[in-house]
Amino acid sequence: MQAREVLRTSVLLVDDQPADLVALERCLAPFSLHVVKVSSGEEALEHVRDEEFALVLMDFRLPGLNGVETAQRMRQLLALRPLPLIFLTGANSEEAVVATGYATGGVDWLSKPVDPERLRAKVRVFVELHREREALRRQQAALREREREELEARRQRAELERERLVVELQEAVRLRDEFLSVASHELKTPLTPLALRLQLMRQELGKPEVDAQRLLGHVEAASAQVRRVTALMDSLLDATRITSGRLTLRREPDVNLAAIVRDVVSNFEAQAARANCPLELEAPARVLGQWDVLRLEQIVTNLLSNALKFGAGGTVSVRVEENEGWARLTVRDEGIGMDESVRARLFGRFERGVSERHYGGLGLGLFITRQVTEALGGRIHAESIPGSGSTFTVELPCSTGGEDSGGVTHGA
Repeated sequence: MQAREVLRTSVLLVDDQPADLVALERCLAPFSLHVVKVSSGEEALEHVRDEEFALVLMDFRLPGLNGVETAQRMRQLLALRPLPLIFLTGANSEEAVVATGYATGGVDWLSKPVDPERLRAKVRVFVELHREREALRRQQAALREREREELEARRQRAELERERLVVELQEAVRLRDEFLSVASHELKTPLTPLALRLQLMRQELGKPEVDAQRLLGHVEAASAQVRRVTALMDSLLDATRITSGRLTLRREPDVNLAAIVRDVVSNFEAQAARANCPLELEAPARVLGQWDVLRLEQIVTNLLSNALKFGAGGTVSVRVEENEGWARLTVRDEGIGMDESVRARLFGRFERGVSERHYGGLGLGLFITRQVTEALGGRIHAESIPGSGSTFTVELPCSTGGEDSGGVTHGA
């Protein structure tokens, strides 16, 4: 509130002569005051108990309690709230007595008949002082209220933040428990057939005549399960390295992305045949860049494995191309696809678009793929329509160009 804003200002007039009260009120008209008129000290005391006044104009001669006695009672009544008081006196002989009223809170005195200009000059000082003081008090009250509201808002924000952290913690615990359950299942899955193959190998070796071909088949099957366990452990280690910022890149010059893709696609031919997924590859002879060979293989492997898993029974198309210093790898399947809600969290750690009971996996493949891609200075995105398959596109700069590698460690 501005200090100059006009506030309700009350003035108490105390005089036993009605004509004098009217004359005083007329003199004070320019100030837009709330004027309270009483004719005795007893009435004045009743009013000051209930209302705050900027000033009291009081006749010295009053019936019952005189002006000084009334002022003394007012001072006792308002010990913590001083009230300016101007005495009105009609005789020179009273002036000496009125002077004793200064000790009771009186600040001045005027002789009757009162000079209007002189009266207004004195009243103006107290009215403006009161209004300034009242405006300041209201400003302070408003400031305290704002501080209270801000404090309450901060408490509310803190409570909301606490609730958010609790929800995040609960979600983290849920994801951890879900991951541990899935990881346990995924790690046990290859161990069961591995143990079976070892048992069959032991039985085969115990026979008088060992069937080398059959034994070799058991060894190859067991080796496949070991590779599966190794791949799962590598994914866990990569996720840990990424979280701690220790994912290592070993960039080499003139790495041929097209050749790497052809090799990975060739390695997946048997798996694609089992999934009834024809593989189509479109790639030029060379797409060269400064990349980490093993991490490129990891990107291609994860995307192709994902396409064969979710696109079983449909064609999986792989395309490699180069444009204006950027290499692009596109892997498309004709599988189950996904909606926007799944795509929004697809590259998160331990996230899956579908139940692991139907498709398995740790939910780390796409997370690692994105982190490796971004560490190489590239980007990855997915496009999909439920029931119409998915397309994953990876774009990588062919040269480092001084780009930040995302805080990963570089090796020679």
